Amino acid sequence: MKSEIIELQERTVRSIFNLAKKGNKSITVKAPTGSGKTHIMANLMNKMIADDENIIFVVSILSKGKLARQSYNKFDDLALNKYTKLRPYYISSGNENTKNTEYSLYIDDTCNIFVLPTSQYTENSRVYKERVLQNFLDNCLKKKKKIILVRDECHIATNNLKKISDYFYQTINFSATPVNDEYDVVITEDEAVSVNLIKDVEYINFDTELKEDLNNALNKFKEIREIYHNSGINPAFIIQISNKNKAEEEINIITKIVESKSLNWVYFSDIDKTSGYKTNSNLQKMKNKNQWYNYVKENNSFIDVVIFKMVITEGFDMPRACMLYQVRDSKSKQLDEQVIGRVRRNPCLTYFEKLNPIEQNIFSKAYVYGIKPQENIKKKVITKLRGINFIAGNEIVKEFRPFKIIELEEVPLSNIDILDCIVADKTAYSNKSIFNMYKELNKINDKVKDKYYEYVTDYNKWFEFMLNLNKIKEKIMTTVEDYEKYGMIKEEYNFRQDYDSYFYDNGHTVTVDDWIWYTDDEEYSFDSDAEKSFFKILNGLRKKCCKFIEIEAERVYLFGKNFIDKSNIKYDYYHTRKHTSYPDFIFKDKKDKVHIFEVKSVNKSSSYDLDDEFYKEKIEKIKKAYVYASKMTGYIFYLPIQNGDNWQIWKCENGKIDDDFMNEDIFKSYMIKISK
Repeated sequence: MKSEIIELQERTVRSIFNLAKKGNKSITVKAPTGSGKTHIMANLMNKMIADDENIIFVVSILSKGKLARQSYNKFDDLALNKYTKLRPYYISSGNENTKNTEYSLYIDDTCNIFVLPTSQYTENSRVYKERVLQNFLDNCLKKKKKIILVRDECHIATNNLKKISDYFYQTINFSATPVNDEYDVVITEDEAVSVNLIKDVEYINFDTELKEDLNNALNKFKEIREIYHNSGINPAFIIQISNKNKAEEEINIITKIVESKSLNWVYFSDIDKTSGYKTNSNLQKMKNKNQWYNYVKENNSFIDVVIFKMVITEGFDMPRACMLYQVRDSKSKQLDEQVIGRVRRNPCLTYFEKLNPIEQNIFSKAYVYGIKPQENIKKKVITKLRGINFIAGNEIVKEFRPFKIIELEEVPLSNIDILDCIVADKTAYSNKSIFNMYKELNKINDKVKDKYYEYVTDYNKWFEFMLNLNKIKEKIMTTVEDYEKYGMIKEEYNFRQDYDSYFYDNGHTVTVDDWIWYTDDEEYSFDSDAEKSFFKILNGLRKKCCKFIEIEAERVYLFGKNFIDKSNIKYDYYHTRKHTSYPDFIFKDKKDKVHIFEVKSVNKSSSYDLDDEFYKEKIEKIKKAYVYASKMTGYIFYLPIQNGDNWQIWKCENGKIDDDFMNEDIFKSYMIKISK
């Protein structure tokens, strides 16, 4: 699995954990469908139990599509292999429609994760009628346990749980579509797509009749199949039809078209009836629909097309699904988003980085027919450099030519000698828990992991590596972060690969009509409040400090936002693995000196808990890279860090760091002074 995915999920866990430690009674987490909520839950619960063994969790999960049992099985598997503090238990009274009361319901209080399907806590259930859950919770409180409720798909009301809310010390809510879009921690769609955790969506509208549109969609599907088949996966095409009156008519049309393409299909008509399906496959005599449910999810299933009404909106994980065709209009944007989530899972999550570029592109895309993008999805705005609209002749690009960047060479494993770190003291074997060593192994970064696989060839080598892990990690990090040895200066002819870029309109816009970019309305949005605030500082300095050129008799100041798309304004740094920093702003002063700014904030945000040590460590690693970059490029690098309404501005020039941070006033005075 890509390191970026692990980092994104770990960051989310740390943010939730820190809010929980602060005592927040209710925490809501927004994460797109397919972004690994079950893994995040398991990681979080393991971390919280390790911190306080008096904590137990009741995990409320929808019963649709056997989601609760599926989640329990995942927790159980993760408890064995990764999150060893977890002891899951599945709360169930068996078949709720029977009157078998010859046995007493039981909840094993030696466990600490209690998975509660919503169907097991309705007014007609034995768990509810016999007060099984309440009695269990009473006993837990007597034992001084802190009971935390974890609610999956929290946008769906669970009224019976509200009646026992006083038992819960805290509530942690998870949803892709939280009520009123209110949340405390978020994995944004852009973040999840950028690391290939979920697929990007291409929306395709159709205006003609069903036969023609479905034919066109299936033709595209058959083209995609070739790439999927090369990776041993048979992709799936999902069709959502109307309810009730139109369903039979649509089924007849759809199945004839599908069969004309020599494709196999299955139709699930009713989630509650085990016989509620139809199919044209040779396995049509399979009587239990649950077997079909499991079969169609498998990557090698020969069912090409899955047709449904509303039975797979939640909990139906089928990563091989890549296209969705919606005949019905659900009239619900929330339901549409849940359905779209069925085709956004990445089927190659664990080995995506090993695919070739063509395969990566195919597995990164989901195609959705019929559902229009939500109105609240941010509008993509194209922005262009002022001046000549081809890069070789653009006046602004010429002003920054040649542009200097720093690339960090990947360090060959053969260049990392760890033999001087190894102390083969076998007497230490008994002083360190093998289980703790295994947990430490799961936390190592990619480069250390690569060295581990190279070095460990037998049982004794494993112990040698693990007993000296801290020394090895320090040696490897010191080596790969040696910018003097592995940093490479590169001169780009242009500071952009093309003259246009884009941003998303988030509603918090500023107007500027004389910097390097232009849009139709001269309005621009920034990625954060801190970025927007620092833009205002630079914009206020432009007339006193910034060099300008004239384009078509108009004055254009040489500063602007570094819109990442097609940008060569980038600097490599190492933080657990190699990353690339794309600074936020570039500014050329009147003396032709280039200033580069990477804006950060330690204010509260929905993405980061800003007591986050990982975030602070990242800032320190960027500083280290910028020191080297300033020496090699001659540019001045800054890290303006917003704290409340104040700024602490770190600066390095010619490989030297200023002893003191500048505040806003000192920074303004400094810029005016050096520009004279």
